[in-house]
Amino acid sequence: MEHTYTRRDLLRTTAAGAIAGAGVAATGATASAEGASFGDGVNLQPSYFCSGDQELGWELMNQYPDIDTVRIEIEPFSFGEVATTVEDAKRWIDEAGENGKHVVATYHHYPDNGSADASALQNAAEFWVEHYETLSRDTDVVVNMMNEWGNHEVTADEYASAYDEAISTVREGTSYDGPIVCDAPGWGQGTYRLADAAEMIDDDDLILSAHVYPSAYNSTTGQSLVPEDLDAMDETDYPCMIGEFGNYANSTGADWSAIVDYAKELGWPVIGWAWNGDGSDDPMNMADPYWGDDCSASSYTESDYFDVVYDKLGGGSTGDATAPSSPSNLSVTTSESSVTVSWDAASDAGGSGLAEYVVSVAGNETTVPAGTTEATVDGLDPDTEYEVSVVAVDGAGNASDAATVAATTDDGTSGATVSVVMPPANLVPGHERTASVLLSEAPGGVSGFDLTVSVSDTSVATIESAAVGGDMSSIGSEPAPSDDGSTAVISGADLSESVSEGATEVELATVTLAGQSDGETDVGVDVSNLDGNAGDEISVSTRSATLTVVSPGPDWPDGATDPDDDGLYEDLNGNGEVDYDDVVEYFGEMESDGMQRNVEYYDYNGNDQIDYADVVDLFTQVD
Repeated sequence: MEHTYTRRDLLRTTAAGAIAGAGVAATGATASAEGASFGDGVNLQPSYFCSGDQELGWELMNQYPDIDTVRIEIEPFSFGEVATTVEDAKRWIDEAGENGKHVVATYHHYPDNGSADASALQNAAEFWVEHYETLSRDTDVVVNMMNEWGNHEVTADEYASAYDEAISTVREGTSYDGPIVCDAPGWGQGTYRLADAAEMIDDDDLILSAHVYPSAYNSTTGQSLVPEDLDAMDETDYPCMIGEFGNYANSTGADWSAIVDYAKELGWPVIGWAWNGDGSDDPMNMADPYWGDDCSASSYTESDYFDVVYDKLGGGSTGDATAPSSPSNLSVTTSESSVTVSWDAASDAGGSGLAEYVVSVAGNETTVPAGTTEATVDGLDPDTEYEVSVVAVDGAGNASDAATVAATTDDGTSGATVSVVMPPANLVPGHERTASVLLSEAPGGVSGFDLTVSVSDTSVATIESAAVGGDMSSIGSEPAPSDDGSTAVISGADLSESVSEGATEVELATVTLAGQSDGETDVGVDVSNLDGNAGDEISVSTRSATLTVVSPGPDWPDGATDPDDDGLYEDLNGNGEVDYDDVVEYFGEMESDGMQRNVEYYDYNGNDQIDYADVVDLFTQVD
């Protein structure tokens, strides 16, 4: 018999569908298909402390990879209960995303916890209509409609009716099309009534959530909550979760630990109470200090309560066989015995979330958690070239292809560098550009030097001429490029003694480069001799530059010209000169698709973006 798949079936079996785009890169274990597809995690309640301006403790949290998800309780701003604003709440959410966490956000007006008044739930829906677009602008958010709506007496019919109206308000008033998390009535403990009500709610995109503490009581059975009470929710075929769990000191009643363990057996993610922000008499806060005691803390340590929650996290089955993307845009800095590499974060589409990065250099490995994009590998030999690789690993153990970059350790004899410094703009074929050869520091001054500048690909650019720097004098014949334009040997001396001891950024030479055709080429420098004023040899490392040659021509606006042949198009109206009309047009079109599509031609200050500084720069060029 052919099976017809409902949206609910797809929610249970497709991780991407089950959270409908909640996938910021995340660390830690992810629950199996029977639960919501984000992983285990912790609750945060920052609204009631420090005017919402406290450090939230990400550095400590990122040391614990089984914290995949944060559930953030947000007190609404309109009741005057707190001093926080929507901008504060957005910061909390964005910081969670930047630190690789999935985010569940819930409306939490504490006087209405356990309320059976449908208007209280409607207030929550209207909160999301007013603030969802702002809160989710930069970070995906799973909406938990309201924290613990409904008391022990509310019926399944009443619950379904109230939620139908609230969900309809959110669906019609926002762009949110992901799952709505519904807390069980009776302060999150009415599992049977939630299961019955879910079948009557018109919206199929739901996640059912229970809250578990030693005081948990199920009014349907008339006794403390037991593990088997979760079966009613699980049998609905909706994704399920434990939205809060914890252990009040000296409390008896429900076996909260056994219930949480049973939820994990069912494949549900479990979210512990609380990372910070619990204000009860015996606070259940994992991070120390407690925000109620200290608003100025910039770092946190594990509290005595920490392991109560963390020991329950992780260990879920992901079913994820998809490797993360590779890290990108690797860059390195070196010392005599180490290489520090940084990179742009990878992403993971398999559902288990990023867990860590493994950085390898010559068999030496360093592992850093997701959310960290820099690492240092020590124990290397000086003056040696190494290949540095970075691999992203997700929560299921899948590894990306390695991203690699070459790095040469310092030789240990000097901290000085001789670098080729290129103007920021691209070069146009048929045009010329002058680069400088700079010595970073001259502790003992400079008496003389011999160096060679070379171009690796003469089909892209050639050296047209060369000269000593402004404070230098040529030794022997004037420098000249080779016949093929690939090299120029330059020798000079500081005959006027203008380079003082301790000078920095000393210009030793210049080379004029001519663009030949589109492409990139390295422009390097080799120093054969460099002496200080006392005749001592200055040992230096060298640094090349990359020259990009691009054919002229923005595709917008028609007729724009480059009056000074510098590769930048200052004459927007095409009348052959730079005038006020060009400035006015530039100002009015800064955000246009045409301008943003041609940044390389209109970025006059060389910071790779169109901004007001470019307008000022253009204004100063008006004829």
